[in-house]
Amino acid sequence: MKKWLFFASVLCLVIVLAACGANSADSGNTGDKEAVQTGGAAGSELVITASNWKFNQAEYKIKAGETVNVKLDSIDGIHGVQIKNTDYAIANGKTVAVSISKPGEYEMICNVPCGGGHRTMAAKLIVE
Repeated sequence: MKKWLFFASVLCLVIVLAACGANSADSGNTGDKEAVQTGGAAGSELVITASNWKFNQAEYKIKAGETVNVKLDSIDGIHGVQIKNTDYAIANGKTVAVSISKPGEYEMICNVPCGGGHRTMAAKLIVE
């Protein structure tokens, strides 16, 4: 019985690590992408790029009350973004319209378990 539990645990760990280390569809681009934020009448766009255990910037800024289309691109593994103290969650490769009316700092974390550095994968969203 103990051998079976050990084997099942190791198998689950291997599957999780394999999923976290899988390359995204954009595997040909190995360089860091910069966050892109453009203004306009239709709103702004903010692209967050995630790689193994980090986001491409420590801080991102948006204006209070403005609707911003936030897109998450993962270049290493599969990641997601949760904006704490809000209902916003962005899945890999998806775009979500985000509008936060209360100025302040909001912690953004990876909400998809992505391996050993997952717990430290965070950035700040500053709403001005």
